Amino acid sequence: MRISFTNSKLSSSIPSINLPAGVTCIPNAPCAKKCYAKKGNFLFENVKLAHMGNLKQYKEDPKGYFDEIIKKTMLCKYVRWHSSGDIVDDEYFAGMVLVAKKNKGTKYLCFTKKFGIVNRYLKANKLPSNLRIVFSGWGATFEVLNPFNLPVAHVRLKNEDNSNIPDIALPCGGKCYECLACWQLRKGQSVYFDEH
Repeated sequence: MRISFTNSKLSSSIPSINLPAGVTCIPNAPCAKKCYAKKGNFLFENVKLAHMGNLKQYKEDPKGYFDEIIKKTMLCKYVRWHSSGDIVDDEYFAGMVLVAKKNKGTKYLCFTKKFGIVNRYLKANKLPSNLRIVFSGWGATFEVLNPFNLPVAHVRLKNEDNSNIPDIALPCGGKCYECLACWQLRKGQSVYFDEH
């Protein structure tokens, strides 16, 4: 189980747990062609192997995978789920919740387009207060299925309709380690990022 400490936006102080982009994402993801996790450092062979290795370990030994994450993040203040990739399935999401419950002193953040998985969980359960789930939008035509009014992240696309971004959405300054606002987002709030 490999955790990354090398994301320039997060800095070495905020680790991220990553999976392969595309493979774990929704089918026909609207962001697939412009995905930042398919560019730059994400293309290095060692990075791709680490992400695939994480997915392989989860599929072969889910308990061991999450036990290792619990141990490796228990002393961290902030952790990001999936700078690359997305929630694999319902069982994976249950594991994310377990990690947050075990490490109450750590704040976890996950942006996701796997709305169905999260919504199914929320029909019968509450999220731990230290696990912030932010639904990820993409342009005015992509529907964010959000019956529980979770925070939403939008991308301000170049030369496209951005009317879906609320006027009160917080702009991302690009340095998570200085801001940390996304870890504090509440129901009904939103943030937007400029297209990479």
